[in-house]
Amino acid sequence: MTLPNFVIAGTARSGTTSLYYYLKQHPDIGFPKQKEPKYFSSIGLTFPHAGPGDRNVDKLMVRDFDSYQKLFDGLEGKVRIGEASSDYLYHHAHSAAELRRVLGDVQIILCLRNPVDRAYSAYQNLLRDQRETLPFAEALAAEDQRMAANWDWMWAYRQGGLYADQVETFMRTFSKVKVVLFEDLEKDPQAIVRELFEFLCVTRDVPVDTSTRYSHSGKARNRLVAFLSNRDNTMAFALRRLALKLLPRSILERIASRSLEKEDMDAGVRGELRRYFRDDITRLENLLGRSLAVWK
Repeated sequence: MTLPNFVIAGTARSGTTSLYYYLKQHPDIGFPKQKEPKYFSSIGLTFPHAGPGDRNVDKLMVRDFDSYQKLFDGLEGKVRIGEASSDYLYHHAHSAAELRRVLGDVQIILCLRNPVDRAYSAYQNLLRDQRETLPFAEALAAEDQRMAANWDWMWAYRQGGLYADQVETFMRTFSKVKVVLFEDLEKDPQAIVRELFEFLCVTRDVPVDTSTRYSHSGKARNRLVAFLSNRDNTMAFALRRLALKLLPRSILERIASRSLEKEDMDAGVRGELRRYFRDDITRLENLLGRSLAVWK
C-alpha cells in the first residue's frame, strides 16, 4: 500500500500550490495529479456546504479511503511521496489526528502568510470565482453568520488566519514540522525549495523552475474570463476542469495573471485586521521561536 510520507497541510492562499509544483520537479519526489484531495479534513465535515459554489467544490473532495489510496498508484518508486491539501491546517482539530492515525508520524510542511494579506487574498479568490458578492468589509461582518450556516472554510477570512492554535496542534501531533513563510517564498523561492529538499532528506541541489507563481486571484477583466472562472455555474466549472486537464498549469497561470486585477485593501479595514490578529501573531512567535515582525 502506497501512501504519503509527507504532507503540505496548509494554509490556502499562502503558496501551497507553488510548493506543490516546485517540489514535484525533484526526481525523488512524487505527488498525485490531484492537489487538494482533502480526505483527512472531509472526515469531520458536514455535507453539503451551503455557500455559493460550495457544492461544486465539495465534488472535488476525496471522501473514501480506497479512492484516496488510488491517488498514489504509480508512485511506489519515489523516495518521498507527498500530498497537498491546504485546508488541513484550518481543520486541525480533527485532520491532524486522522493524518497521524492513518499515515503515522509523517513530515508536515506548513506555509503561512501575513493573516491580513491571506484574508484579502481568500476574498479575492472567491471574487474571481464569482462566488463572493459583498464588499470586503461587509464580507468580514458576515463571516460568523456564514460559518454558522456551514459555508466552506474558504469563507473564513479572519478565522482562517488565526494560526497559533492550528500550528500548535500539528506541532503537538507530529515530530517533524517545517513552517515556511509565504513572504520568504516570494522573495527567494530557490532558497526555500532547497530548505525543503533538505528537510525531506532528498538531494538538495536539483534544478527547479520557480519562475511561475501559481493560483492568481482577483476580479476578472472581461466577461469571458468571468464566466470561465465561475464555480457556481456547472457548465463553467466543467469547462474550467477540462482546461486544467488539457493545458499545462503554467500556461493557465500566465493567462490568469493578465486577466485578473486586484484593488488595494481599504486602509481602515487593514488597520482593523492588524489589531484583530496582533495577539495571535505574538502567540505564534512564541510557539515558533522566531520573529514575525514582517507581518507587523
